[in-house]
Amino acid sequence: MATYNGGLYLEEQLDSILSQTLRPAEIIICDDQSTDNTPEILENYRNRGLLNYYINEERLGFIGNFKRAVSLCNPGNYIALSDQDDIWLPTKLSLAAEYIQKMDEPDSPAIVYSDLILVDQDKNLINPSFRDELGQGGYIYCLETLFFGCFVNGCTMLMNPAMRSYFSTIPEQGALNHDTWISMIAYTFGMADIVPEPQVYYRSHRDNASEVGGFKKKGRLGRLYAEIIHSFKKNDLFEDQISFAAEFYKTFQDKLSPDQKDLFIRFLNLKGKSWLQKKIALRMFFRGKWK
Repeated sequence: MATYNGGLYLEEQLDSILSQTLRPAEIIICDDQSTDNTPEILENYRNRGLLNYYINEERLGFIGNFKRAVSLCNPGNYIALSDQDDIWLPTKLSLAAEYIQKMDEPDSPAIVYSDLILVDQDKNLINPSFRDELGQGGYIYCLETLFFGCFVNGCTMLMNPAMRSYFSTIPEQGALNHDTWISMIAYTFGMADIVPEPQVYYRSHRDNASEVGGFKKKGRLGRLYAEIIHSFKKNDLFEDQISFAAEFYKTFQDKLSPDQKDLFIRFLNLKGKSWLQKKIALRMFFRGKWK
């Protein structure tokens, strides 16, 4: 877990982790120099022998904080990432472990993940499927669709020990976060699977650290209208995703198959293209991927 000024919801999240039907072997928390009561809460849990926490000597930021926390985990352990303000269902770890062990190969990086249940800051239900809220429930999750938007949230993820070594390669600067980088690894030269039922209550509030915090839902026509209007102001459709893919390709091109290289190059060639050309490309990449 990476924490920063998370005292408002932290205890409820920690208690949900400690109430898992499969208890974690260790709980590692890195705090990025919080100025609220987060350190006092963590100290209380540590004094009860429930976790280990570390305060960073300097601010590392969201991604850097997670990278440090992962580096401190036992190298042989499966690793689950946790936000500081969610609530885990009791079966989150046990189901994730069951699914990852079905496909786990020791030398191949692997993840399993799930949908989330979207709630407000007071735990009132907004949508039983976060994927549907974002319009991501209607297509197959694969490398082609991952290019256009990440459908994996790190707070639902369980990764095997082989994935740990890739965590240090995550860029700390850029528009996209660690969720997307690890997901791309799994969907290119690793393995990924999804637990069918949501296993995390995800709070939507203005202080969310992740890029999806504070989003506003739009229907299909609403999203299209917003894209068209924005394209007249600045045609940056998919530019963040293209920059991300370029960094990933530069880092791992030697590990990609010829077909995967071709796929990356096709996507990277969209840089600087018109809004219409990008939308046509999206349809081509998604062909045969709709449920």
